[in-house]
Amino acid sequence: MLSGQATTRRELLAYGVGAAGAALLAPTSVRASPATPAEESEALRIRRLLSVELLMLYSYQQVLTSSLLSAPARRALAPLRANEEVHVRALHAHLAALGGVAPEPPSSVPEADKDLAHRDVAGRLGQLKGAKDALRLLLAVERVTVGAYYVALIRLEDPTLITLAAEIMANDAQHEALIGELLYDGKAAQAVPYGLVQGVQ
Repeated sequence: MLSGQATTRRELLAYGVGAAGAALLAPTSVRASPATPAEESEALRIRRLLSVELLMLYSYQQVLTSSLLSAPARRALAPLRANEEVHVRALHAHLAALGGVAPEPPSSVPEADKDLAHRDVAGRLGQLKGAKDALRLLLAVERVTVGAYYVALIRLEDPTLITLAAEIMANDAQHEALIGELLYDGKAAQAVPYGLVQGVQ
């Protein structure tokens, strides 16, 4: 961990990104004292991240249970869905520790499509025509998710939450690359066009 009296946000962010390969951290303990405005703000930020992760997870579930994908593509995407389940559990635990109320996941395809439209994602789960459409949709939602973490990392204050957000953002960036490889038949330059990611804000 970083040492020194005055740890800067940049140092914390650098530490968090460096820990991206580590296991997701356990939730912070619940504080006995009433929540301060800063803590309430942290809870709201985590709630927003959880909301987009729930949409991401729902999108994976719908695509993977459809007949749109080939068996190899389905096998390649299954671990990504499992990652999203871990993200959701980690964020849910941290939000509960902060006294926040978790958002509900989409309950139907039309509800998810409404959320996708709200986030300016071009595709719709209810209008997918084939494997390419499905992969483009998942890639678009992953980019929106990475963008949500990019914005959150500018504003989060708690070192534990900064580290967690950096870890999840790095994992979702890996998802982008894997989906890109499926979409562009393993062509790395098209699958990973940029060395750095900031998602779509």
